[in-house]
Amino acid sequence: MTRYLIAALVACCLLMYGGWQKIQGQAVAIDAAAERIGTLERAAESRRNTQQLLAQLDTEHTQERERANQNNANLRAAVAAGQHRLSVLATKCTAVRTATTAAGVDDAKARAELDPAAAERIVAIPADGDDAINQLTGLQDYIDRVCLRKQPSK
Repeated sequence: MTRYLIAALVACCLLMYGGWQKIQGQAVAIDAAAERIGTLERAAESRRNTQQLLAQLDTEHTQERERANQNNANLRAAVAAGQHRLSVLATKCTAVRTATTAAGVDDAKARAELDPAAAERIVAIPADGDDAINQLTGLQDYIDRVCLRKQPSK
């Protein structure tokens, strides 16, 4: 009977040791999972910050582009309505020079007014350039502030 009792005691010790090993393995797995969760939370926070920064950049550059577009539209409308006129220096054209210079004024510059349709097309050229500059500025801000993580220098 003592043999059975010792065998049962050894079996219990082996079961306890096996259970202890399993608990230790689970503790290691829990620690690894907790570390992975921390890594994922930091990555999610970084992603949220990047998304917030992108939204901020988009808002800034969209508002700037809208202001520039509005200014350009106002200028085109003023040229079309005749409130602003575009002219060119016409010193080589004798018909313009004699028609526009006042008598006795030697230093007056002869100018020829442009056709309103041509003036509108000419006004649109800098607007296209402004739009391209705004797009390039937006891309550079994206690279600096999102890719390179630089702070704005305002």
